[in-house]
Amino acid sequence: MLKIDRSELDRAIKNMVAMYADTEKVLADYEEEKQVLVNRENGFKERMLQLQKEHTQVLLDRESSKDNTSDYIKLSKKLTAANDDIQIIVSLQAQLKEDFKELKQKYIPIIRDTYSNDVSAKNEFPVNDTIDYVKYELLNAIADYAKEVRKLQLPIREIVGDEFLGDSQLMQENKSFQRAFEFDSTYLSYVGDLGNYVIAKNHVLSSISGNLHPEVRKPVKDVE
Repeated sequence: MLKIDRSELDRAIKNMVAMYADTEKVLADYEEEKQVLVNRENGFKERMLQLQKEHTQVLLDRESSKDNTSDYIKLSKKLTAANDDIQIIVSLQAQLKEDFKELKQKYIPIIRDTYSNDVSAKNEFPVNDTIDYVKYELLNAIADYAKEVRKLQLPIREIVGDEFLGDSQLMQENKSFQRAFEFDSTYLSYVGDLGNYVIAKNHVLSSISGNLHPEVRKPVKDVE
């Protein structure tokens, strides 16, 4: 009977594809700068492996040339040079860690501000106002329907009241008839616990987080 027209909302959802475009651009810029450091890091690692292999080989060669003073001195110089290069790379790797940290520090405020601006677009959906409107329309529709039920019952009630319900002795013998015309007989059927909202707060909280509460289920078939 009562359905929500969510066509505008569905269009808005489709248009959300670019919601975080600016943040994605900033992150892409960060990744591009980071890749430069990553390439440098990989270069240091490769060179370190080469030097370590050379260092090991020179040690072995020098050990086997103890009796040849000239070769021993030459290999010792080569070993010293390899050690110096290793120390330089170790120092550069330490500096590279600082470079990574500085890069992140540089982008933290940029990402934060850009993301905050992007995500603020979510406020274009007025959750409270929408809930209030839907709640009002729902309750108003229920009230209108129930009002019409009572209105149409009134002529019957007048006749039954005059002819039957006013006869107390007769009603003592026909309790079920009397109950059928009690004042709340025109009320619509509703099963709910006292204190519950028409739209439960925890259901709303679940929806605003992007999840449909497990208690909220789509009807097996539409109400006609």
